Amino acid sequence: MFNNATNVDASNSTFSEVHRDQYNTTKTVVHGNQSHHTIIHGNQVFQNSNEGLEALRKASITSAAFDSAERYPAPTCLPGTRVELLNRISSWIEKEGGQPICWLNGLAGSGKSAIAQRVAEMYAEQHRLAASFFFSRRELERSTTQHFFPTIASQVMGFFPSTKPVILAALDDDYTTPTKVLREQMQKLLLAPLCAIEEKFTSPILIVVDSLDECDNEQLVAELISLLTQLLRQCPHPFRLLLTSRVESHIRDKFREPEIAPMIYSLELRAFDAEEDIRSFMAHTFDVIYDQHSQVMGDVERPWPPTQELESLVKKASGLFIFATTVVKFVASRHHDPRSRLRVVFSDKTGNVGDATFADLDSLYLDAIRALPDADLARVVLGIVRYISGPLSIRSLNSLLSPLDINAALVLPDLSSVLLVSEDEKQPVRIYHASFRDFLTTPQRSKRYFVDAPVYHRLLARLCLEFMTGHLKRDMCSIGDPSTFNSEVKDLPERCDQHIDEATRYACRHWAYHLGQIPHEGGANDNLINVLLTFSRTSILYWVETLSLIGALDSAVTMLRDAIIWLKLMPTPPTDVLALLKDTQRLVLMFFDPISQSALHVYYTALPLAPTNTLLRKEFQHELTNSFTVTKGLDSEWDGCVRVIHLGDSIHSLAFSPDGRLVASASNEHGVQLWNATTGTNVVDLGPHRQPSSAVCFSPSGACIAAAFEDGLVAVWETLTGQALINNEESHRKPVTSIMFSPNNNLLASASRDNSIQLWEVATGQVLHRFEHQSAVQTLAFSPDNKIVVSGSDDGLCTIWDVESGRLLRALKGHSSVVNSVAVSGDSLLIASGSNDKTVRVWDAKTGVCTRTYSKGHKKGVTTVRFTPDDERVISICDKYVGSWNLSSRKSFDPLWATDEFIRKAMTTLPSWLGKTFRLVPSRLVGYMYDSDTPEGDARIRPGFSSRSTSFAFAFRKIIVCATSLAPIHHEPPAFYSMSTDVTSMAVSSDGSQIASGNAQGAIQLWDPVLAMKTWAQVVSYYNTRVHYIKPAPDGKRYLFCQLDMILVGADGEVIKKVATFQTSDVECIFSADSSTFACWAEDNFSFKDTMNVRVYSSATGDRLCRITGIDKIESVALSNDGALIACAHNEGVVQIWQVSSGLSALKIATETVSSVTFSPDRSRLVCGTAGGKVQLWDVQTGHSLASLDDGTSKVTSVVFSPDGNRIVFGCDDGSMRLWSPPPVGVHHTLTSGNEPSPSPVAALVFSRDGAAINCRYADGTVTVWKLPTELPTVKCESEPTSSSTSCEICQAISSCVSTAGNPHLKSKSDKTTVYDHQFRSDYVVQSDGWVCFGERRLFWLPPPLRPSTPTSFMAYGDKLAVVGISSSVMFFDLYRREKNAAV
Repeated sequence: MFNNATNVDASNSTFSEVHRDQYNTTKTVVHGNQSHHTIIHGNQVFQNSNEGLEALRKASITSAAFDSAERYPAPTCLPGTRVELLNRISSWIEKEGGQPICWLNGLAGSGKSAIAQRVAEMYAEQHRLAASFFFSRRELERSTTQHFFPTIASQVMGFFPSTKPVILAALDDDYTTPTKVLREQMQKLLLAPLCAIEEKFTSPILIVVDSLDECDNEQLVAELISLLTQLLRQCPHPFRLLLTSRVESHIRDKFREPEIAPMIYSLELRAFDAEEDIRSFMAHTFDVIYDQHSQVMGDVERPWPPTQELESLVKKASGLFIFATTVVKFVASRHHDPRSRLRVVFSDKTGNVGDATFADLDSLYLDAIRALPDADLARVVLGIVRYISGPLSIRSLNSLLSPLDINAALVLPDLSSVLLVSEDEKQPVRIYHASFRDFLTTPQRSKRYFVDAPVYHRLLARLCLEFMTGHLKRDMCSIGDPSTFNSEVKDLPERCDQHIDEATRYACRHWAYHLGQIPHEGGANDNLINVLLTFSRTSILYWVETLSLIGALDSAVTMLRDAIIWLKLMPTPPTDVLALLKDTQRLVLMFFDPISQSALHVYYTALPLAPTNTLLRKEFQHELTNSFTVTKGLDSEWDGCVRVIHLGDSIHSLAFSPDGRLVASASNEHGVQLWNATTGTNVVDLGPHRQPSSAVCFSPSGACIAAAFEDGLVAVWETLTGQALINNEESHRKPVTSIMFSPNNNLLASASRDNSIQLWEVATGQVLHRFEHQSAVQTLAFSPDNKIVVSGSDDGLCTIWDVESGRLLRALKGHSSVVNSVAVSGDSLLIASGSNDKTVRVWDAKTGVCTRTYSKGHKKGVTTVRFTPDDERVISICDKYVGSWNLSSRKSFDPLWATDEFIRKAMTTLPSWLGKTFRLVPSRLVGYMYDSDTPEGDARIRPGFSSRSTSFAFAFRKIIVCATSLAPIHHEPPAFYSMSTDVTSMAVSSDGSQIASGNAQGAIQLWDPVLAMKTWAQVVSYYNTRVHYIKPAPDGKRYLFCQLDMILVGADGEVIKKVATFQTSDVECIFSADSSTFACWAEDNFSFKDTMNVRVYSSATGDRLCRITGIDKIESVALSNDGALIACAHNEGVVQIWQVSSGLSALKIATETVSSVTFSPDRSRLVCGTAGGKVQLWDVQTGHSLASLDDGTSKVTSVVFSPDGNRIVFGCDDGSMRLWSPPPVGVHHTLTSGNEPSPSPVAALVFSRDGAAINCRYADGTVTVWKLPTELPTVKCESEPTSSSTSCEICQAISSCVSTAGNPHLKSKSDKTTVYDHQFRSDYVVQSDGWVCFGERRLFWLPPPLRPSTPTSFMAYGDKLAVVGISSSVMFFDLYRREKNAAV
């Protein structure tokens, strides 16, 4: 960052770097002659790459490895068994040039996992096992593919140390890689690192993946197989992959695909006779049992059991090792006589149960349960073990079961024949085999021991909620200091282990899962709802804190969403519970970043900034102690903005997936990205990073997403996997203007300015047809029946094309200008078109006849047309109007939105003469006024439509509106209304429940349109009360709000007086240095002369002191320190001074054009900076020129006196800044010159109170601090001036003057994104990531809409802060209590 920099004192400075979609704050802390470098990425802190490893560790599942302690003792092959099969696998591994993948398949219980375990052990001993992953439905995290590649990558990194730098580099580049789609994980965490290995392998290296059928998503399993085959195909080193699974159809079909089948070596377990292996296994194990029970077996002859009985058991096993294993585990119980247990096995009391394949196994399972003293109690414990989402230890099960008065430690050992139970109560309890899980959940097999899913999910949900209510508390890990990030607590893992045990973690992470599995039936859930209400009222914020501490906060949003959905489906949803869960969901979404960084900011940021009327805030009011207070500006209800995603460059287009779970964005720098629509987290970066030219779109099924670009590229990806299906740059020679999927998902049409339309087959990426126009094609649409494509072009034609044959069917002539939009009705019978000729036409799709022409609704070209879902109306949009046309009438135009009418209505609500005036102004005239004040192309309405509801939304500059009906919005308030910043794109979910907007600043905002304003007056009030800017008094006791009114408020935001109403928002104001007076001025829009008025007021009362009228073209205004004089530079070279008390002119000076003026502290002198770069010093009493300095040609933008009046600092629009000591000293220093790199003009200069330093703020927000000499310099001149020399002549001789005092030097330079107090009065700052800090100490965090909108939108004086947010709202903070309590 500081390459080639010299003379930089960086103490107390913060420097930021932005890479891709992350923000990075780099802090260099100097200790002696050493420095410590920390980089913050998003909500993670990376010190070197240790945190990259931590991110990978969190995404990895240690229990999935073959040698994991959690799987011990893992099933394996007894020595001497499975010899033929193991030899076959070894031969496959060693064979040079053979298939790289072996698929070992067989029935449940046939020993696949034991074989996989044995192979992994064999090759680990040879140091040839790179990684292993054992899937299991017993653990939620091992039943999904999400953790597969991070887990494999972690093991590969240990096996191949040379891959570590590549993996860490990928994580440093994007620490969310382990959460992305599988394709991106594979490429960045495995393929690239493996390709980077330089050493040569003498023998193939093995990877083992077991129980692929235990993965819960068939589509992701298929994708995983595809990616693993791609990995082996592209990796330059010899790898072998052993995969095991049952013969599931989706797995079998995937292995049979033409591209994959040649790579597969298939082994079927049924082809290998396991009878002899089972016989050997049972004989060996019964010998061990005999020896372990020698006291009771002393009089029993060997072999035991006799050969005949052993053969009977072998036949019962029917080739299933699980039967043999279960028998020996049942008989081996230390608490029973093995002879009696074996008799139970042979008794076959149950007869033939269930499927004949598992009849003997089922009988064995039933006998194992019946053997317990209390079988019903055992069923309860088995039900809990069966339906928990991940294995728990006996100790944790006891904790959860304590309300039921059940001691799991007394029950579980007797179930060791069907469960993996360790004598160590800290070890997890697991069902031994999937067949027993299936047995328990099949009533025909388990009979009275059937464990019903709803019953046990309801029980587990209640137990989790009761456990959390009883055990969670504030500051679970006793951190104490909220300014400390979780990552900065060095012993946080140890604290979490100490205070957040396994049972607590389970309850926190899985209560909502169990809740969601419960059906809504009768009153069975009433007790559960009461438990949930108690938890929500007393412990839900502690739950949020706990999830942050254990690194699982991202799951909070989805858990809350699932719980809310479940509650809403109840016959009578409980209102209080719903309100608390919704409040918590909004709180986590809005404050996800600070809570994930520092768990205690649930209480120190999120709760204090939660809306005042929310039930959550009221229930947890007691947790607001020791936090700051918002004295003004805190909303009473949640704002519509749910989440903000920052990208950094303008958002070109947005789209929701049909199921509403994803949002796609397209932008220049970041290409096409997919985002989770609930949490706002990034799902995948699809690329390419080039300029989009048409709106990104999903296929109707949501399986694919398409985008098109300025260079003619058309791209289609699979949504789930991110795999590219189409990536063609050659078909179009000019920018693509429109793309659309066919309703049946099979085709994609793309239109271009190269006069063509391409029709693509999505599955193959092939172009089926090319349709040629005579001019550039602007728009296209498929008919719902998939039979035709309709297009519109620059020559005014609407053209109908046959999809199957590619033939031109009809060219529809009627428009006289460019056709911008076409649409086809739901029944495929009608076509609508909108054109630059300001008309909307409706055509018969079969005959091509124009049935309707609507020409009197729009004043400018029609940009969008859309049929309503019932096909009775057409919605059309132009630059400022949204309307609908009744298809049963030729003339009916119903305006839904008119920008000029909205502005007029907003202005008429002003309680002043201005409001009365606007009531007399027709909307048309308001529209003309608005057009004249709006840059060309800046006034476009940007719509978004819902595909399955009547909802639609649109944005007009900063205004966002959502409507659910076709009623005129100016008569009834819209369903939703809010304000953003410079909206560039809009999208509405298919059901109308979500809105997404993108803006020019690179932010994507997710909105909840349910939060509506109830009256039109509220909408208008919301618009009119937005603050354009705020001006603070130097003493911090008064502020000026500039809305449409100028309002004087006190230090806590209380209104003192509405001092003036202006006809424009371009109002400027200043305070005197002693804060006693203020002045404001603006152009008089209702004057025929181009003049301005200046008004001066008392800060104490808001009373006007004087009014100065008729001033031409004000350039700069200054008040003397005591507020007695006011100076105006105006009329291209006139500087005039008035007495505030009388309003009379005291002095008028004619000079060149002045751009900046200010009084000396004693108001005896006035310094002026000119547009030509000159600085002039004037005597206020006489008007005589005292001195001048002409040292440049750049416009002076700011000038200021030092507190003692002896020095002047001025800055220019080329970024240069100079220190001048006027005569008699007559010396100046160049602090920065126009030749040095400077991002923008100098915007403000402020001396420190002692005059020892000067603070400079540039227009882009960069702040520099310069240390100045403590003593005035002395001057030695080569020739003494004569007695007749004037001070001006002395100044002209400056070039020969040499300073003998110390030179000024740069003390610090900040990042331009760090916002300081408006007048540099405080050490409070707002960092780019939203943290409000006092020096190095983080106090609290501001959400994006509340962060300073400009570098001058943050004010701090004492312990009181004020912020003008990006949303144009103002908030006042009192930090007194926070600073008073050292604990915070």
